[in-house]
Amino acid sequence: MKRFYILLVIPFLFNCAKKQPEVSWLIIEPWQLVANPEVGPNDHGELTSNITEAFVNMDGEIVGTFSLPAKVPIIGDGAHDFIIIPGVKNNGISATKRRFPFLKQYSETINLVKNDTVQMMPKTMYFEELTFKIEDFEDAIINFEEGTGSTASITKGDNPEYLKWGNSYGEVHLSDSNAFLSIVSEFVGSLPKQGAEVYLELDYINTNSVLTSVISYGNGTYFDDPFIQLNPQDNPEWKHIYIDLKEIVSTRSSSPFNEVSFIMNLDEAGTNKFVYLDNIKVIHL
Repeated sequence: MKRFYILLVIPFLFNCAKKQPEVSWLIIEPWQLVANPEVGPNDHGELTSNITEAFVNMDGEIVGTFSLPAKVPIIGDGAHDFIIIPGVKNNGISATKRRFPFLKQYSETINLVKNDTVQMMPKTMYFEELTFKIEDFEDAIINFEEGTGSTASITKGDNPEYLKWGNSYGEVHLSDSNAFLSIVSEFVGSLPKQGAEVYLELDYINTNSVLTSVISYGNGTYFDDPFIQLNPQDNPEWKHIYIDLKEIVSTRSSSPFNEVSFIMNLDEAGTNKFVYLDNIKVIHL
């Protein structure tokens, strides 16, 4: 009788597993916003920021977008040319990350080492050609007009516990007897339309909600467009936000003038709340 033997070939999974490529690690530290030497020392105001994102390119190829600080794996070693583009959480929304149009990119040649880490400390600055309209509460007059029906007021505060820049900040206190405040800026004026980039930047601390809006007027028009709400903080600390005004301003193309507005209404009766504002900037080309 003939016998037949079946040869079973059992793959050795561990031997056949794909070998992971060796990588170099690039550590990208948080952004530093520095002064632009081509402009006056006060043209851009206090250099406060919240530049959280990095759009990374290596040798002309996209690597990805990273929240900083980040440890980025790179396949390859040796010298490579990196371009890092600053990005922000647009309108303070974590899921909406955008390249910020008014800040310069950072470039550096980095010598990568396999299975080792190299550190990068990116710096950026505002472009020279920008227009800044600023209220930093350092002048004798506060350039906001209080709206009709307001029972609270905006004044200048200098509590050492909260004072961080200059000599003062804008201060609002809300209570049952002073429960509402509407303020409209008096320093912005004409803003570019037709899809031009326009941003509102500010630093704030708030234990009460604040509604931002854009006022557009002129040529017989008047529009009040509520926009981003700043939610109250459980642990009050200074925060910085970038509010994208392009769509609102361009939509109101028939109105030649614009101002920004802040509306505060006491969230809860029987409480005492506060809102501090500083370094309010409207920026455009």
